[in-house]
Amino acid sequence: MSDVAALRDQNVGARPSRWWFTAAGAILLVLGVAGLYMTVAFTVASTLWYGVLLLIAGPAEIIEAVAQTREPWHSRAARVLAGALYVAGGLYAVLQPLQASVALTLVLGLVLIASGIARAVWAVIHEVKTSRAAVILLALISVLLGMAIIQQWPWSGLWAIGLFVSCDLLAAGLSWCWAGLARDPRAAMPVGARFGSLGIK
Repeated sequence: MSDVAALRDQNVGARPSRWWFTAAGAILLVLGVAGLYMTVAFTVASTLWYGVLLLIAGPAEIIEAVAQTREPWHSRAARVLAGALYVAGGLYAVLQPLQASVALTLVLGLVLIASGIARAVWAVIHEVKTSRAAVILLALISVLLGMAIIQQWPWSGLWAIGLFVSCDLLAAGLSWCWAGLARDPRAAMPVGARFGSLGIK
């Protein structure tokens, strides 16, 4: 009986955390759906947030490079230059978010094409643990998506980043809701996270 009571108390104690998972997932889902209807606003907001992060990372990189007196001067100079570029990019993204989003979208399209080609070549040359056809299919989708973004550039700079952010919010919201609504929230976690506390490798 004591084991049953302890298990019941454990489930009762875990219930609030499950509701927190569900509530957070629902909020992310609402934001993701809203982003699908306001892709331009989400694109501008994402670019502004990216600019703020650069403005924080740039001075931090410069201060750390100056403080590392034991580091070779050429390495410190390169880090100071990188920090200055971070600051310049952050100012551009904050002051001109629409123009910055257009430039970032072009880079995003090129990266999708390059990564898709690289993954397809890797799947053909090397042995993969998963299905080779699935890897090649995903690589082809990445290339086609990148080509579609570049084909519609610069107009794609107004919606592409916001669309990606919205889809990411929807995916995160679904996963959090799944973790909250599952009978055991640990069932939605990775295997290593579930069994790590038990000492099982």
